[in-house]
Amino acid sequence: MRAEIIAIGSELLLGQIVDTNSAFIAKRLAETGIEMVQTKTVGDDLSRIEDSIRTSIHRSSIIITTGGIGPTEDDLTREAIANVTNRPLTFQPRLMEQIEALIKRRGFRMAENNRVQAYIPEGSIPIENPKGTAPGFIVEGPNWATITLPGVPSEMEYLLINTVIPYLRRRFNLEQQTIRYKVLRACGLGESALGLQIKDFMKESRNPTVGTLASIGDVKIRVTATSDSSEEADRLIQNMEREIRKRLGVLIYGVDDETLQGNVVRFLEEKHLTLSLVEVFTNGLLSVKLGGAGGHTFLQGIVLPSELSQRRFLNLSETEFDTLLKDPEKTAASFAGKVRQEMETDLGLAVYGRVLEEQIKGEFRTQTYFSLALPGGMENEKHELGGEPQVVRERSSIIALDLLRRYLLKLNSY
Repeated sequence: MRAEIIAIGSELLLGQIVDTNSAFIAKRLAETGIEMVQTKTVGDDLSRIEDSIRTSIHRSSIIITTGGIGPTEDDLTREAIANVTNRPLTFQPRLMEQIEALIKRRGFRMAENNRVQAYIPEGSIPIENPKGTAPGFIVEGPNWATITLPGVPSEMEYLLINTVIPYLRRRFNLEQQTIRYKVLRACGLGESALGLQIKDFMKESRNPTVGTLASIGDVKIRVTATSDSSEEADRLIQNMEREIRKRLGVLIYGVDDETLQGNVVRFLEEKHLTLSLVEVFTNGLLSVKLGGAGGHTFLQGIVLPSELSQRRFLNLSETEFDTLLKDPEKTAASFAGKVRQEMETDLGLAVYGRVLEEQIKGEFRTQTYFSLALPGGMENEKHELGGEPQVVRERSSIIALDLLRRYLLKLNSY
């Protein structure tokens, strides 16, 4: 069963409002076992709305529109649906009563133009809207249905869950079909390198399907399965997850909504270890991530943006500090060891970066050093990174967290 979403409104195209409706609808349809094939945004132009609806009807069985059913002149969805389906708009007294009652209940006087909201295509199924003044409607064809919903998210969500999803299950006999998915989250490799390791799954597997989505320093691997039962879909996903984990191993740090910092804090708590850190390069980003993850194991983060603050923290003379800077790996280790000692924590983490080369368009290339001070020594890493400053700092914070995560995982193997 294929479905499409058409979000209608020029404010969406202008970026004045972010379309959250399409994501909400797509997720609920997937949970119902309906395959999404396309989402589209169309401005308040009657001919373009009609073209979009007409094209979608030829391609898919379920077309859901949001927006464009308010009381003003630029609300054109009702007219577009009527024109495409050759059904004239007809007045619905019951809908008019509901609209008027809701307006009075909220302490307003009904304007004459609210009357247009009680018009829906002839023979269509009304979707009564107790949350607002814009009722929706369903127009049925031989093997398709267009479902028109208001654009206000709270109204749309209520109507989708309480009216539309039950209707779709009945109309298209979807009671048994389901689509399930799971997201594996990985770091340590870019999307292209990681994709090479699982390219056969991505190319050849049909059920479940496998795809990747990259963000800064992080790759999401989505596994989606379709079945007549949720148990069978879950089994298909589990089998594929097992194979992916065999390939990627420690690169996978979590699933679904888990975060790298959240899992790091959880590991620290399981091991009863405390952590402090120094950020010379990431401007407090790492402290924000760890502090926001909760728990009681991260004791303090210190941000040292200037050489003066760095020298004073290490309690070195200018000559001693200048000598230390000649060895950046030793510098990072000094920060990690010092913060661990000063804060009396089990672990001390430091991120120290040096700009190697300024580049055009506000980008630069850096050499970034990571040190983790342990009860019995030090672990160090060096990475050369490039890009815009905020991107490099975000990647650096993820690398630092992953260094810590991998150390904590090694403790489990002892």
